[in-house]
Amino acid sequence: MAGGSRRPGPRPGPDRPRISGRLHGFPSRPAPYATGGAGRDGCFDDVGGRAGGLERLESRQNLIFDLHAHYLSPSVPARAAAGDLPVRYDLTSRRLGFPSGSSRPVPAALIDLADRRRWMKDREIRRQMLSPWMDITGDDLPGREAEQWCRALNDGTAADIGDDESFLALAALPVVDGRRAGQELRRCVTEKGFKGGALPTQINGTDLDKAGLDPLWETAESLGAILFIHPFRVMGADRMQSHFLGNVCGNPFETTLAALRLYFGGIFARWPRLKILLAHGGGALPYLAGRAVHASKNAPGFDRVVEHPDAILGAFYYDTLLHDPRALGHLIATVGADRVAAGTDYPFPMSLDDPIAHIKQAVGSGEGEDDHLLDKVFQGTAESLGGC
Repeated sequence: MAGGSRRPGPRPGPDRPRISGRLHGFPSRPAPYATGGAGRDGCFDDVGGRAGGLERLESRQNLIFDLHAHYLSPSVPARAAAGDLPVRYDLTSRRLGFPSGSSRPVPAALIDLADRRRWMKDREIRRQMLSPWMDITGDDLPGREAEQWCRALNDGTAADIGDDESFLALAALPVVDGRRAGQELRRCVTEKGFKGGALPTQINGTDLDKAGLDPLWETAESLGAILFIHPFRVMGADRMQSHFLGNVCGNPFETTLAALRLYFGGIFARWPRLKILLAHGGGALPYLAGRAVHASKNAPGFDRVVEHPDAILGAFYYDTLLHDPRALGHLIATVGADRVAAGTDYPFPMSLDDPIAHIKQAVGSGEGEDDHLLDKVFQGTAESLGGC
């Protein structure tokens, strides 16, 4: 059965900003950096020392929780160089080599937690969710080797962050085998304290709704775990070889296609409590959901009619990586602030260098009602989504 109205969409109300034809201004200085925190399994503490709800919200405005960031433990290249893993690491070129013949560089910033902490402090980011870099998660490895590789990625991350309150993590998953992927997700959540897992928009050419991932969906729903959908391979790659278009266009196109396939493929009809976070603001989904609704009513190939775009949009969560405050403002106005969470894409070239300014430009001046919207996007959505 295809997706439909089993899962409610966002409701009109105060979580949607008033978007005018021009950008709102934003303060030239962020609020003073607030202290306080929590253990890896807890939430941000309430910030004390001030009276009144709006003042507490103001003090929380730079407790940014970054839900889209990537990390690789330096222990993994070391083990790969020693021949302990199914992937190899060349010490001269500093590249990971996969049995398929593909290879990927290991940027210094991807493995340096100390530099990451400095970067976060400079941008008022209180906490960051570490995800694997999707390009190196091994979707072309056989099942057992994929499991071994993902365990190495996850165990390295868990050991590196330890009890550091600045970081939480999402697991790399051996998605070539749905059973192994579900088992690794359960292991990482129950034994390592991870908040969920990350998976690509397709698995080496197979769409997620056709990839035999039922054990993963079932495990994720039962654990209340986040599943972060992030592109790796992109459609039409041969037409996107210049101008970084594989990233600029390919990534959001992939996210859009994956979201619609999950929805119309019946994944939410079977597991309606899944928590799926879409990278890059959901791609074009906020603009195409209405078109998909119309198609469900008038075109062949649909098992069920969808009555309103909110039925589709309300099935997902979204990060803020749109690189245009007007587009982000539209996203928040469309799906509600309680479905949007801050993300930076650190440490890659498309990362947001000033996430506070970007979000404040999208939401408003930070005064009055806008405070509540900022609080949700900066951290409230992440807290409710991840239980962190």
